[in-house]
Amino acid sequence: MRHVILASHHRFAEGLRDTLDFLGNKQPLEVVCAYVDSTPLDKQVREIFSAIAPEDEVLILTDILQGSVNQAFAPFIGPHVFLVAGINVPTALELCLSPEELSIQGIEDVLEMGRRSMQLVNTFAPAVDEDDE
Repeated sequence: MRHVILASHHRFAEGLRDTLDFLGNKQPLEVVCAYVDSTPLDKQVREIFSAIAPEDEVLILTDILQGSVNQAFAPFIGPHVFLVAGINVPTALELCLSPEELSIQGIEDVLEMGRRSMQLVNTFAPAVDEDDE
C-alpha cells in the first residue's frame, strides 16, 4: 500500500491537497499543517507513522529543504520511505498519479521534470512547430 503525506509550515499542504484533488488526484493524501495549533510537530509525525505498516510505501512531500517540517520526517527515511522537499504542483501531481512502485530513480526523473517546468516567462521562448496554426 502507498501512503502520500503532504507536510508544510502553516497551510500550504492543505492548499496543495485541494489543488491536486481539483486536478484529478485520486490518491488518498495525509496532510500535516505544522504550527497552526498547539500540537507538537513530532507528535503529529509519530502518530502518522504509527498507523503505517513497515512494508508500505511512503512518499512524503514537504515545502522547504532543511526546514523544521522536513527535518521532522527525515528520521523515518528508509527503503520504502521517500522524502522530497521543495515540492511544487506539477511534481506532486506526477508523483501522486504514478502507478509504478516508488524508486529513487523514478522520483529523481519526476523531480527533473519539475525543475524544467519552472521558467521565467519573461525570457521563455517556447519551441514553435511550423505545422501549428
